[in-house]
Amino acid sequence: MSRPTAFSPDDTTRYLCVAARTDEAFAERMTKALVTDDLHAVAPSVGFSLRPVLLHALAGVRQRRVRDWGLLAATALALVLSPLWTVLALLLVLPIASAMAKRAAESRRLRDVVTALGVLAVLLLVTVSIVSALGTTPAATRSRPRPEPPVDDWLVGLPWLALLTVLGMYALVVWSEWHTRQTLLSELTRAAFRPESAPSLPASQAWLADRLAAIDETERGNVTVYDGFAPFIGHGPLVSTWSFALPSLRPGSEGSTESVVPLDAVELVAHVRDRLAGIGVEPDELPGLVLTERAFVSGNALTMHPALLPERDQPPLPQLPSEDLARLAARPHGSARHYLCAQVPSWGSEVVASTFLHFSTDGRLLYLQCDRTVLGPLWQQYHDVDRISPVLTAGAIGRMLARAASGLSSAVPRAPFRVVRDLTFHWRWQRHRTVERAIAQQDLGYSYGARFSVREEATDANYHNYFQKTDAAKHLKLIERHVLAALLDFLDERGVDTTEFRHRQMTILNQGVIQTGGISNVGNQAIGSEATATTHFPTPEPAAGKPT
Repeated sequence: MSRPTAFSPDDTTRYLCVAARTDEAFAERMTKALVTDDLHAVAPSVGFSLRPVLLHALAGVRQRRVRDWGLLAATALALVLSPLWTVLALLLVLPIASAMAKRAAESRRLRDVVTALGVLAVLLLVTVSIVSALGTTPAATRSRPRPEPPVDDWLVGLPWLALLTVLGMYALVVWSEWHTRQTLLSELTRAAFRPESAPSLPASQAWLADRLAAIDETERGNVTVYDGFAPFIGHGPLVSTWSFALPSLRPGSEGSTESVVPLDAVELVAHVRDRLAGIGVEPDELPGLVLTERAFVSGNALTMHPALLPERDQPPLPQLPSEDLARLAARPHGSARHYLCAQVPSWGSEVVASTFLHFSTDGRLLYLQCDRTVLGPLWQQYHDVDRISPVLTAGAIGRMLARAASGLSSAVPRAPFRVVRDLTFHWRWQRHRTVERAIAQQDLGYSYGARFSVREEATDANYHNYFQKTDAAKHLKLIERHVLAALLDFLDERGVDTTEFRHRQMTILNQGVIQTGGISNVGNQAIGSEATATTHFPTPEPAAGKPT
């Protein structure tokens, strides 16, 4: 009988599905980047599966579409029946109610929620009473003949009818909140979650099946096409980097041509990979170690790599044949580089420490570049699904009503724009595709690189636990130690002089010193001619537009 654990391998995928359902801004950015901008490459999915996340995002968009159509219809009806009251409610009552309800929704105490909802009810009743009194016409005035048509009566309208319309709009938002809660309980709790049971595409969105198939193929690929400067999109921010060049000379040689030991970068990559794969078998040292070989290519230089871009009006291919990947490892060129990637997930794959190793041989020198990244945990509010009680308590009802009141003032004015956007989506999408492909055909420097990472977009600004950070640092150091040991074994087997490197080995491991032919990089200090050093370990940076 297996012991229950605090984490599940599918936790990251599940939390991202929760984000796609509950965070409208996140879902909109994701669907725009993955569906609309289909000429660009897709960032790697590190520690999660992208398909169920996108399917839940699309299902959430469909749910909010029903809500928006209902809000638009209710708003139009209210404007016809009671224009003045409707405008008053939208401009005065709803913003005040939203501010109060937001504070109530963020509170965990039932008393705060009940108090806020009570104040909202009193505010609505008082407002209706005051304006009704102001709009009441004296008896003497009522007896006089009135001009026709009674435009003033139509503009003011019936206050209670307007109030009922606003309550109907509020009921629509409550329904949306309720539907989201039921989805979280029935599909996205740890016990109920199954990645393969994600919502299917309706017939109206069957055209997205090809795009989902392309995304699945990208997840199985071995090529990252990146946009901009940083190549490791999807793996988190760069926390440290180091490199060294080692002469491949025989012991006791003077540097003559005959004393150079020829080295094969492909053999070295295979040796290091086998060494790391051996330690990955040990469950207590590097559990869950994932080893891959990937090619990283700049998105604006794909015209130099026709194997990845056979058609300039189509997205780049995500897969290189093994022989082409080995050829790139043996002879890197242009803006493409081969890397051996070692990823160590922890904390339910929410924290992923990645080490990228690039080996190359140039004449008598062996060069190693090591770049390390860390993906931090997801935003804390996405974990709230684990704290939802299946029993609908009074506090849960109050918070749901408060959230609905908080979202009403923003949902109502945006509903017309969302409806228009939905109605014109296919026209705008086809126009965008035509323009993008025309530019790509003419511009040899057009960037096909991935511009959006679902995983990085949902990463929190801070670690949730101190040991998440220390575990990531530990995994990076363990990989570093085994890489250096494997490199020394490889060089010893081929008769390369590693005396100086051995003398510095303890310093390299303990203090982060990289010896490069008389140049020492100690921590963030560099000593020697043209020496460089970069070492930092920040907390993950929040992406723009993150919830607070």
